[in-house]
Amino acid sequence: AKPKLLIADEPTTALDVTIQGQILDLIKLLQEEEGMSVLFITHDMGVVAEIADRTLVMFRGEMVESGTTDDIFNRGKHPYTRALLSAVPKLGSMKGHDCPMRFPVIDIKTGDTITEEQEVTDTVGASRPILEVKNLTTRFDIRAGLLGRKAGAVHAVENVSFDLRPGETLSLVGESGCGKSTTGRSITRLVEPTSGSIALDGYNVMNLDSSTLRKMRRSIQMVFQDPFASLDPRMSVGAAVMEPYLEHNLGSKQQAREKAADLLERVGLSADMMRRYPHEFSGGQRQRVAIARTLMLDPKVIVADEAVSALDVSIKAQVCNLLLDLQQSFNLAYLFISHDMAVVERVSHRVAVMYLGEIVEIGPRQAVFENPQHPYTKKLMAAVPVPDPARRHIARNISSDEIKSPVRPLGFVPPKRVYREISDGHLVQAFD
Repeated sequence: AKPKLLIADEPTTALDVTIQGQILDLIKLLQEEEGMSVLFITHDMGVVAEIADRTLVMFRGEMVESGTTDDIFNRGKHPYTRALLSAVPKLGSMKGHDCPMRFPVIDIKTGDTITEEQEVTDTVGASRPILEVKNLTTRFDIRAGLLGRKAGAVHAVENVSFDLRPGETLSLVGESGCGKSTTGRSITRLVEPTSGSIALDGYNVMNLDSSTLRKMRRSIQMVFQDPFASLDPRMSVGAAVMEPYLEHNLGSKQQAREKAADLLERVGLSADMMRRYPHEFSGGQRQRVAIARTLMLDPKVIVADEAVSALDVSIKAQVCNLLLDLQQSFNLAYLFISHDMAVVERVSHRVAVMYLGEIVEIGPRQAVFENPQHPYTKKLMAAVPVPDPARRHIARNISSDEIKSPVRPLGFVPPKRVYREISDGHLVQAFD
């Protein structure tokens, strides 16, 4: 079929920046070849700047502003338009800042800034790591033939090592399928690792029996991408937040109710909302509920697996600010898994770049973003869409190569990797 109109509803939202760039280039190529119109629905303002000739801004079911993309970005008049644009994280905006920085809070009724962006107090002390991961390897067997013999394996995570200190945010970035999420799930043993060592808050995670593993998981919790899927639609929000506390027998139902009410207030919701059900909340509110639920067990480490990637820019900014505030209050350590490089730059103390299951570059956020060394890190940076329509005609350095497969034949032995130290704590895998 050769349609005259293509309706693209959030086609790049869940994609990493390199695949997103390839999809956008493909859509633009099809437009040129077929003379096709595109109705592109998205909450990513960088994508809007890159692909749209005209832009229509909607708020609460109504169109509040429309015009050329250049006019919207540079001369937007409606308060909500200005609020949206003010909330967009821009890659490179953290130069000169050592610590993570809060997003500005914008009043969507007036478009005015309520609180300016501000650097947070350094929460990373000199204490020993709360989490130490050494040579973590996770592989999934591939079986073939009538007898189901092992024919190979998916090397999802290969010899990954890092540590995480209390109050620190380490971000894992990379393309879809690079092993980021599997790393997070392996650390919590939601997925069983093949080998390596994981030390968490005094526990040797790899050798725990089921009862001790259950106790260990009080120290580490996960926040997932889809908060609606994380919450039982038949369970009230109050019951959902209280559930882990009661399941671990940490106190009475009254104590659970009081703690849940307090945590809902802390994440920016009201205790009166405890009787409501998940479908009565917006996406951002549901993610706040999911965060409150993780805090019921007083964890020391939170694995945030694409926790803000499905949210629009203004809600994303609010949830990121919430995570920073909670880190200040509870001295939480975050393993922040994301493909949004601009958000990662904003919230991280350190960054690890993953490719085909391996960490190819790791170091302080400033070092990795301002002095990237590995070709793959540079490729990720170059693929980030810039929220500036004036730059849409500047070709980005996006490789059209297919992603290499992590599937390896039976008996495959990974090559021994060598890392060079570029500066203090900034390590790069040697490459040809």
